[in-house]
Amino acid sequence: MTRLTAFVLGLGILAACAPPASSQASDAELRRAAATITPNDFYARIGFLASDALQGRNTPSQGLEAAAAYIVSEFRSMGLEPAGENGTYFQRYPYVIRELATEATVFEATAPRARSLTYGADFYAGPATTAPIRADMVYYHPGEGPADASVRGKVVLVTDAAAVGRSRAERQAFGATRGALDEAGAAALVVALPEGLSAADVAARAAGSVTTRSTAAALPTFYIRVEPLRELVRAAGGDLQALAARAPGAGPTALGAVHLAAPYVDSDHQPPNVAAMLPGSDPALRDTYVIFSAHMDHVGIGNPDESGDSIYNGADDDASGTSAILEMAEAFAALPTPPRRSVIFLAVSGEEKGLLGSRYYADHPTVPLGQIVANVNMDMIGRNDPDSVVAIGQDLSSLGPLVQEVATRYRDDLRLTVSEDIWPEERFFFRSDHFSFAAKEIPALFFFTGVHEDYHRASDHVEKIDTDKAARIAKLAFYFAHTIAADTEKPAYTPEGLRQVREAAGGRN
Repeated sequence: MTRLTAFVLGLGILAACAPPASSQASDAELRRAAATITPNDFYARIGFLASDALQGRNTPSQGLEAAAAYIVSEFRSMGLEPAGENGTYFQRYPYVIRELATEATVFEATAPRARSLTYGADFYAGPATTAPIRADMVYYHPGEGPADASVRGKVVLVTDAAAVGRSRAERQAFGATRGALDEAGAAALVVALPEGLSAADVAARAAGSVTTRSTAAALPTFYIRVEPLRELVRAAGGDLQALAARAPGAGPTALGAVHLAAPYVDSDHQPPNVAAMLPGSDPALRDTYVIFSAHMDHVGIGNPDESGDSIYNGADDDASGTSAILEMAEAFAALPTPPRRSVIFLAVSGEEKGLLGSRYYADHPTVPLGQIVANVNMDMIGRNDPDSVVAIGQDLSSLGPLVQEVATRYRDDLRLTVSEDIWPEERFFFRSDHFSFAAKEIPALFFFTGVHEDYHRASDHVEKIDTDKAARIAKLAFYFAHTIAADTEKPAYTPEGLRQVREAAGGRN
């Protein structure tokens, strides 16, 4: 073989292995694909996902299954490949519902004076399997210092308002108190509810009807209204107001004996995640992946509002993000040539229960975990300022400068200001589905437009969504993800970003 012949053959081999220069979409083709993302489409998609017919898309529920079936139908109609398990669009994960047997739930004072309380009127029970407990009840001041042997085997009453607080700091403070009492061997915890707390607030704090098995070993917790508690304390020779006002240091105070029980019944379920894929065009890079994610679940049916509406439709949270996933999938499917890397469109469930679906996917990915180069997550993108979106996580990885570059390049089409995290104290980066991927050290960015007065309320309806804004955010995410998927270089965390992610992830890996 002559040297010239070998050179020509070598060129042919290289040409066969590399994608042709024209294989990536032009700017005009990208804009035409992005034009398929429209406000009208958003309204129709959110209108279905957030309709009363889907009953708030609780995990698990028939409404959630209907949402998943709709998403699968849309992916299939776009010609996207299944990217779930066993050649389907679905991935299912184990989930246990623990329901309280209210008819057998007991709170009785047995000494010095017998009295039975009524569940739902006088007291509530938190989620933990509780065998019948017969023990002395004592008052414990959270400021006493570390719980010790004096509470072992006792039912411990606390009157700290932080126990039913809304803020993250209050929840953490109460969690520390409960953990200390559990470690000290307390038999159960009784929380005095502040006066004036509504039934809906009490039910939300107690969360006694639905949970997962992970709470089975938690310290059994009961919530009691002030009026019946005051009578129990008085019957034991005490004064509730004086107890709550006393300075710490006196140690536990005896309040008589009680009989408690809160039996739970478990049922097993298999909620869905839904995944579809557009395979990449580059033979060398198509086995690497960019994942779009959004959660399709919401919180189901709750207490009725002043209008009598009890369906928590979740139009913004997160039918808006789920609709964005579908709109972006349609835009990618409209491209004449896919980007180099493959793109996965992932609708997860169980976000409202603690990122369950995304965490399961990250732990059991349907593609090799090490070949996922980035995650772009969409959660609540349809409200607040009409021309801005917050991209949380910009300071942690190379995705931050990239999203700003894309927003500038397509500013005429997008008309959006892309802000960095304006609520750092809320630590939103660590609270939505993208964190399931970030915890695996996959660079992630989270598009979010903030909470509002309809958050987790029955009033989160499609009529309140700014569909023009949602469409422009979806276009931004489309251009952004296409840039990632078309680039031969993969995103990377900064050293400080990686440190923060590892610290937040703790032992999750």
